[in-house]
Amino acid sequence: MNRTLLLLFSSVFAACTPCDSSADPESWPFDATPVGSFEEPWAMTFLPDGRLLVAEKAGRLLLVSVDGTSSLLFDAFPGLLYGGQGGLADVVLHPVFAENKLVYISYAEAGEGNLAGAVVARGRLELNATAGELKDLEVIWRQVPKVTGRGHYGHRIAFSPDGYLFISSGDRQKFDPAQDMQGNLGKILRLNDDGSVPADNPFAEHGGITAQIWTLGHRNPLGLAFDANGRLWNTEMGPQHGDELNLVIRGENYGYPIVSNGDHYDGKVIPDHDTRPEFAAPKAYWVPSIAPGGLII
Repeated sequence: MNRTLLLLFSSVFAACTPCDSSADPESWPFDATPVGSFEEPWAMTFLPDGRLLVAEKAGRLLLVSVDGTSSLLFDAFPGLLYGGQGGLADVVLHPVFAENKLVYISYAEAGEGNLAGAVVARGRLELNATAGELKDLEVIWRQVPKVTGRGHYGHRIAFSPDGYLFISSGDRQKFDPAQDMQGNLGKILRLNDDGSVPADNPFAEHGGITAQIWTLGHRNPLGLAFDANGRLWNTEMGPQHGDELNLVIRGENYGYPIVSNGDHYDGKVIPDHDTRPEFAAPKAYWVPSIAPGGLII
């Protein structure tokens, strides 16, 4: 069976200093054949016909053919805010995309004044042999509240095997909101595919934003994926070190910013997870940091 390994390289990769020797293509145990180039590719997903959707951070959603030919699908995301860690982020197909043509997209959205927050939108993707068009785009979820700053949006998307929509929401570099049940910052959320809240969510009886919450106490969760047994995992960047791999379990509190295996950038110590056993500890953590930017199982 022939297999192709597809690699996306951001311009950030080319600027790393110092770089590990594995960044040298001559040292790789396989051959890499470039088929296209992109500006700040933040996410990608394959279509059933083998073509690829690529989200560029500045706001372009591209349709890419197997030969590398690309065409612009969409670049008019309402209110998209590009800067810092913000911009167009994730792109994921609905589990029955072949039937309903729905695509889910996350991006940073500008608010009043200098505020910002992540959103998830969905639209219908109409394709032909060479091009396509994204139609009927609507925002179905927003980070609450919008805050200042341009970091820690999180905003990764994953569908569970039983069809629920999971969204990672970063703490937006504000720390305490990760423990505030009245907002959805620093949380992982579970929704129906239309953005409504399932009645069996762990905090559903509280209503409002709280009802969206599946887990809390997260910092900057940039990886989100289900394994073959239907379990949800996430990776998240720690503060100064202490990056985490977590098994995401219904209703658990992962402790940030009360505990972490890293410390604050100003040198202030954060107690480690083993000092507070009531919080869910990571299944693995890294000191020094590895800065995990995504997760695929």
